[in-house]
Amino acid sequence: APELAVTSRGLRAGQDVGRSCILVSIAGKNVMLDCGMHMGFNDDRRFPDFSYITQNGRLTDFLDCVIISHFHLDHCGALPYFSEMVGYDGPIYMTHPTQAICPILLEDYRKIAVDKKGEANFFTSQMIKDCRWAHRERMNLKVPIYFSTGLTEKANHYYKLFITWTNQKIRKTFVQRNMFEFKHIKAFDRAFADNPGPMVVFATPGMLHAGQSLQIFRKWAGNEKNMVIMPGYCVQGTVGHKILSGQRKLEMEGRQVLEVKMQVEYMSFSAHADAKGIMHFRLVSSEQALKELGLAEHQLRFTCRVHLQDTRKEQETALRVYSHLKSTLKDHCVQHLPDGSVTVESILIQAAAHSEDPGTKVLLVSWTYQDEELGSFLTALLKKGLPQAPN
Repeated sequence: APELAVTSRGLRAGQDVGRSCILVSIAGKNVMLDCGMHMGFNDDRRFPDFSYITQNGRLTDFLDCVIISHFHLDHCGALPYFSEMVGYDGPIYMTHPTQAICPILLEDYRKIAVDKKGEANFFTSQMIKDCRWAHRERMNLKVPIYFSTGLTEKANHYYKLFITWTNQKIRKTFVQRNMFEFKHIKAFDRAFADNPGPMVVFATPGMLHAGQSLQIFRKWAGNEKNMVIMPGYCVQGTVGHKILSGQRKLEMEGRQVLEVKMQVEYMSFSAHADAKGIMHFRLVSSEQALKELGLAEHQLRFTCRVHLQDTRKEQETALRVYSHLKSTLKDHCVQHLPDGSVTVESILIQAAAHSEDPGTKVLLVSWTYQDEELGSFLTALLKKGLPQAPN
């Protein structure tokens, strides 16, 4: 194997305690380990000499990343100076505990050095705050991101106002920042839809049945370079439901036909309870349902349980279900599989024994998002029961 070349040099730290800062070059990458200050000096000597990295050009162009080992000031104390005053804006990595404690120590030391001792050429409180989130919030965005104003803006105002009503995970972050303050997302103007170049727009309503989302969709639908991501369930009859079902020619008002060339994707982002919340109200866990149905997780959209009074074995119950559906659903492909399952198009039905009542069988009915209408119809049909078998 080829040898891995590693070189390192200290930026004023040496064997001294303080200003820990080492530049390591490994496999063509330049990594700076720690960015500390020396508490024994009150001039420029308190910080590492970053001119060792480069004397010409931006530091970010010569450094691939900075790694902070821990939150002691001799290892992280120069970070605000390095990022906010010298101008480094590349990635900074540290553990979560270091990230939490580091700004507290920095602000405490700043008060002593500046507010009490009156030292100059020192970073400010705002620089500490900006640096603290540098490795999270510097998103290096290549395209602008917009949101549709109006109802979205008004609703978001109340999300910010009532953040104490949100879940515990979001409430914990409120100490540092309000999660509903979107600093990288700007208000959208209708004229922007005609701008050249890429952009991302969050627009309502989500079903594309009216409003700004539909207006933007009509403008962008004809270009295969564009994409629309549907964030949740769409009611039948809406434009959202039609394009999720694969329809590529839409009749709009005035009998105008809109050809959809853009990419269409679905991402479940319901405003109701999330998957974990829904599972709390299910009589069967998701893992158990998947196991009983023999499905991979990504295939499952929804599973319904239908109870039938039947003393026969599960295989016989499944055969009765197959016969009933075969005779009832003339226009659908109904199959009885070798493993005893019954399928109607892509909908899967399996018969299982009831855990407590031997005279009851449980039908597990599963369907994907696209077959929600047929799945609901089958469930209602099966709940009416099966025809009596001849004696």
